[in-house]
Amino acid sequence: MQELEERVLDELRRVQLGVDGPDLVSAGQVYDVVATGGAVRILLDPENMPDGAQASLAEAIAPLVETLPGVERVVVKPRPRSIAKRQSLPGIRHVVGIHSGKGGVGKSTLTVNLAVALAEQGVAVGLLDADVYGPSVPTLLGVEGRAEITEAGSRIEPKEAFGVRMMSLGLLLPGEQALIWRGSLIDEGLPQLFSDIAWGDLDILLVDLPPGTSDVHLAVARYVALSGVITVTAPGQVSIDDVRRGLEMFADLAVPSLGLVENMAGFSCRKCGETRTLFGNGGTDELSAMTGVPILASLPFAPGIALDADNGYPTAKASKGRGACFHDLARKISDRLKLSERIERGL
Repeated sequence: MQELEERVLDELRRVQLGVDGPDLVSAGQVYDVVATGGAVRILLDPENMPDGAQASLAEAIAPLVETLPGVERVVVKPRPRSIAKRQSLPGIRHVVGIHSGKGGVGKSTLTVNLAVALAEQGVAVGLLDADVYGPSVPTLLGVEGRAEITEAGSRIEPKEAFGVRMMSLGLLLPGEQALIWRGSLIDEGLPQLFSDIAWGDLDILLVDLPPGTSDVHLAVARYVALSGVITVTAPGQVSIDDVRRGLEMFADLAVPSLGLVENMAGFSCRKCGETRTLFGNGGTDELSAMTGVPILASLPFAPGIALDADNGYPTAKASKGRGACFHDLARKISDRLKLSERIERGL
């Protein structure tokens, strides 16, 4: 997908503004290009072009891009004005969102195990529990108590467990208090979970997002520059339909997809050795073929993982047995983001 995006940008660099003017990309009129498989979104920057020029420019460049190999569909639209102010976080190389189309697919459990597996492999990793409607990460990591202010008194100290620096709303509010965050509260409060936490230097900050698409997803994408999102899904068709809508939303926000993780893909019977499906099958393969988003892992349903989670001990703490699948996934993410290069250089 990155190669396709570069080919599209190269094609757009051939479009010159006026006789002696700069090309579209150099002039800043192209904000970003995001390819989801053969579907290519070209996001224009309305602040760098004359009023009323967007429609005519879209009509001119769409046919050029449609002729490129690998392009099946082209969408040209202005970038959302809200994402122009998003920022990189000091000391943090990559921020990656973890989302799912529906609840109940094991997204938070997978996020915690991915974080622990990365930490076990020498990656400096943080985990932000941004599921404001049901923060479960403290339970999954066996963390109790309230978050404390740093000695300097200006920021909040993240908790640490299994080599992972973690923050959650579950550590900021009494356990019995309901989290009623809507609209402006999310817009104002969520950015503080990024900026007011003393994360320190991190290779990667994983953000556990709520299921579906909501104000939380929009607030995160508006505030912070995401390196990409990982999508967790079950193999059934209902989950797949919702996941596709989530992929479309992030593409509209110029956030690339790092890949799909199919969770609860099957159950292996210990008595007969037969693998049986529990929540449908084939949907993730269909979605990958349709969008071009790769499948990073297909994880079986394993009751032991759920028991580990209930006990606050991530399965990924062990690199063998049930934990091996999370370490394989961690290596793929590390390779994709080139995290291992930093570790090898000793930086």
